[in-house]
Amino acid sequence: MSAITRAGQSSSTRGPACTTGPASTAPGLASTPSSAVPRKPRRDNDMSPEASSRALLTVLSAEHAEWRPLLALIEEALQEIERPAWAHSVPALERSGPGPEPLLSGAVIKVAPRSIERWIRRVMAIAAAGAREEPFIAAVTAGRLDTLALFEAAVSQDVDRLDDLAQVVRDTRGVLRILAPIIAMPMLHACRRAWADRVPTGWASGDCPVCGGWPSLAEIRGLDGSRHLRCGGCGGDWRTEWLLCPFCGERDHGNLGSLVSPESLERQKIEVCDGCRGYLKTLTTLVPIPPAHVVLQDLATLVLDVAALEKGYRRPSARRPLAINVVAQPRRLRALLRLRS
Repeated sequence: MSAITRAGQSSSTRGPACTTGPASTAPGLASTPSSAVPRKPRRDNDMSPEASSRALLTVLSAEHAEWRPLLALIEEALQEIERPAWAHSVPALERSGPGPEPLLSGAVIKVAPRSIERWIRRVMAIAAAGAREEPFIAAVTAGRLDTLALFEAAVSQDVDRLDDLAQVVRDTRGVLRILAPIIAMPMLHACRRAWADRVPTGWASGDCPVCGGWPSLAEIRGLDGSRHLRCGGCGGDWRTEWLLCPFCGERDHGNLGSLVSPESLERQKIEVCDGCRGYLKTLTTLVPIPPAHVVLQDLATLVLDVAALEKGYRRPSARRPLAINVVAQPRRLRALLRLRS
């Protein structure tokens, strides 16, 4: 990514700047690491919302060979979310309409333990193939970690519990934290699909109305330029106000601003909040990004994350975990579901 310039400044100007509110400016952004910058200019349609998952993965793999282990995990997760079996575990919703909590909060998720173990073992096998030897992966594959507990912690976004599980298997590098969103993706996407008509239209919170995750990015969508927040965990999509920080609720335009690049012609920018020092990547699109592609678009715009971090902004810490329970399905019910599938 090139230097960041003030919105409206000539693209020939090399000095970077930041806009925060109507009048304040900040020093220039430093150059981004070579590992985060695309090696060659990307064609406009290479990462378009209409492109297939395979095409997006191919582009990212070609531009960033060092990402290939992570891309292999994401590719596996995108295939897994298409398996119909996950729909059997979507809990029934007992409440409707706008509420203070995401739809998944308070849910009891009944799963087939062998299916969860199969999925987690698959994730661990791919992670092991793309990294140096990790003792904790061997512990997981040997059955020394409660896979249902790991799955529950991943779906509920319980960082403290993930850390406790990491200690059990001697994960000293925080790998479980990295793998948790991938482990949770199939379940979260199944919930989003099943509850599409139950998402409150008046949801005013900054977290996802389905799974409670913070937005990975925002879209300025369509000819009317409506602002939509997008969740990387479940692919959720909810409309929000223009001048509003989704993380802290700041509305004072003097504390809200953006970092823009002359090369992107404002198709991509970073919305920032000086109230909480949070930031949100924002893309201009004609149509919604497909739910399964949000995680890929988030990764493809890593250069924006680097630019925001260099200016002292950050993504918010994990929200408090959702209160959910993962329990094993009775064997008779599992057999019945297999007959129907």
